[in-house]
Amino acid sequence: MKFGILGDAKIAREKVIPAIRRAGHDVIVLGRRTPVAKAGDPVYDGVEQTNYDGVLAHPDVDIIYNPLPNHLHVPWSIKAMQADKHVICEKPIALNRGELQQLEDAAKATGRYVYEGFMIRHHPQWKWLPEAPIGRAQGVQIVFAYPALRNDNIRNVPEYGGGPLYDIGCYAIMAGILIFGGGPNSITVEMVMDDAHGVENFASGLLLWPGNRHLCFSISSSSALTQAVHVIGTEGAARLEVPFNPIGTTTGYLMRDGLGPGEAITFPDCDQYALMVEDIAASIDAGARPDFAHSRIVTSCLETMLTHRPG
Repeated sequence: MKFGILGDAKIAREKVIPAIRRAGHDVIVLGRRTPVAKAGDPVYDGVEQTNYDGVLAHPDVDIIYNPLPNHLHVPWSIKAMQADKHVICEKPIALNRGELQQLEDAAKATGRYVYEGFMIRHHPQWKWLPEAPIGRAQGVQIVFAYPALRNDNIRNVPEYGGGPLYDIGCYAIMAGILIFGGGPNSITVEMVMDDAHGVENFASGLLLWPGNRHLCFSISSSSALTQAVHVIGTEGAARLEVPFNPIGTTTGYLMRDGLGPGEAITFPDCDQYALMVEDIAASIDAGARPDFAHSRIVTSCLETMLTHRPG
């Protein structure tokens, strides 16, 4: 498949464009608000440059990757589908349920495939964790944090879908979906606000799934870099030490015989982004229709959480 990219986002440059190529596909055109020559840039070597509309109008593009700021996910994904292109859109795919419904309607009307880019769904460690032999999963604890951003970072702008709940809180929700199945029926969240920017910079939440299953999370855009997922079951526990951004060989741990580090479960080095692209391409080739079940849960949860954001 031939890809067009909307915007020169860091994640596109560092993760997704290399993954597209590893998966055996071509990146042929990059759209920027103001096209600038990238002479000698290996990421864009041989890639045509134009603006966003030029990418959508390109006759050879089969699929668009949309890593634009969060508030532009739905508008430009809809434009791409209306231009007869399939879409991989960065998470969160929509800021609220109304936006998501617009996207679903466009996918139905155009017959195009659209996918929310939660790459963790394709990593082997996330195939293992929900099936780990720990009995019935009862509780999940998640931490995900990174240091403070530059003042001019787009993730500091509330009207653009800024703040760590949109940015990384969505992974906590997805983890609950993958481990428990379905979505929560109760959400409580507390947040510490960044008064300089009007977004939260630390948030903790409790999500309750049917059957008295609990997910607790703490996420931050103003803390030391850290992440982990720990699952408690009736017959044991399991954890992933680098669940969201693994690099190289990764390790999970299975604890079934009391306290201690547990049995190490090793997952070979892989590119979860490339695995995602391969799976999406296979779905498109098979004529699959987009499945918005996970996106509906994530979007609904985020919208509920953000209603508690002060201001």
